[in-house]
Amino acid sequence: MATQDFFYGLDERPPLWRGAIYGLQWALVMFPSVTIVASIAAEALQLSSEARVVFFQKMLLLSGSFTLLQTLVGHRYPIQEGPATALLLTFVVLAPQGLGVIQGGFLCGGLVLFAIGALGWMGRLGRAFTPNVVGVILLLIALTLIPYLLPRLIGVSPARPDGEGAVLAVSLVLILFITLLASRLRGFLQTTAIVLGILAGSLGFWLWGRLDLAPVREAPWFVLPGHLWPGIPRFSPSAMLSSALAYVAVAVNAVGSIHGVAGVLGHAEIGTRVDRGLALTGAAGVAASSLGVVGTVGYSTSPGVILVTRVASRYALAVCGVILMLAGLVTPLSALLAVIPPPVVGAALCVAMASQVGAAINAMTPGGRALAGRDYLVVGLSALLGTLVAAVPPGFFSALPAWLGTIVGNGLVLGILLVLLLEHVVMRPRG
Repeated sequence: MATQDFFYGLDERPPLWRGAIYGLQWALVMFPSVTIVASIAAEALQLSSEARVVFFQKMLLLSGSFTLLQTLVGHRYPIQEGPATALLLTFVVLAPQGLGVIQGGFLCGGLVLFAIGALGWMGRLGRAFTPNVVGVILLLIALTLIPYLLPRLIGVSPARPDGEGAVLAVSLVLILFITLLASRLRGFLQTTAIVLGILAGSLGFWLWGRLDLAPVREAPWFVLPGHLWPGIPRFSPSAMLSSALAYVAVAVNAVGSIHGVAGVLGHAEIGTRVDRGLALTGAAGVAASSLGVVGTVGYSTSPGVILVTRVASRYALAVCGVILMLAGLVTPLSALLAVIPPPVVGAALCVAMASQVGAAINAMTPGGRALAGRDYLVVGLSALLGTLVAAVPPGFFSALPAWLGTIVGNGLVLGILLVLLLEHVVMRPRG
């Protein structure tokens, strides 16, 4: 897909009021992921209620600031920067040793990734990302989200561990509604299909009595996070090793996200963007170490959102970064984003990922290229095994060493490594 197919291209600046709407749209999609990761990490540290609020604020400030920096001076693509699940596992495993050990490990991992980006090591590997590899990355981004989407679409909750048929029915109606908006509306309204769908879905759940606005009414207006720097890092060889290897997984994830967006935008030579993006992600790791929170990575859901909204402007993501930072300080805003019903967010992401599956097929068949028998295996095995790993219960990998579980327990990372291995080593074309 070429840049001229978008309502706003990569370097185009929407009017301020439109940019604010687009930024809010991105924030609505991203906020649940930040909430979930922050909650799990805070629970692993056994923080008090007050300390959890501070932890959440710091996560929002970190995610917002590096989303802003990436779009303006990093890879300069419309990619959200949020807490990395690849780092969350290491965070949880190291939590019993204390926050200082986590800080020391993340400091080392962030510095390693910063050096890789600053020295240009990853940017030189651009030739490895063939149409098959880019297509599999786009496929895996969509398919590995299925375990995350399904519980939300069917209404799984502590009170309803098996879900509810009524919630699934509402989710399906909302998916069709957002799809209809994206395909039938024209001009500016078409670019707001996701935010319109989220607003309509939230209104529906409120009328149903399933949306509680009490946290928004009770939240104080402005709160500065206390104890920004929780202590001095402590360095443990095992924590440093597991964190460094976790950042290898982050690097693969980040490169996959960048190539995914590049494939949607029709860009080929992106080595410099990869290097700048990785260097900033490494810097985010150093900042996360200082704050005592989970480091960030470019979110792989970004290509799907671009395809549905037809807004590829990086400045819309810059506004999203500002909104996230404001949410970390203006607590009613973060409370409002937090009360959006999970089925509503799941429906919006489902539409975005469906568009991304189509983009994956397009990326694998540039110029009418026909897939051969070898390509079926390279693409099929990588996508299938990556999806299967994503569906494995998290406890299955808990018995593995932290560094190994971080890599093989992440379906996206494992799938990307597998497609690179199959494409360039195991099933490399002869001649």
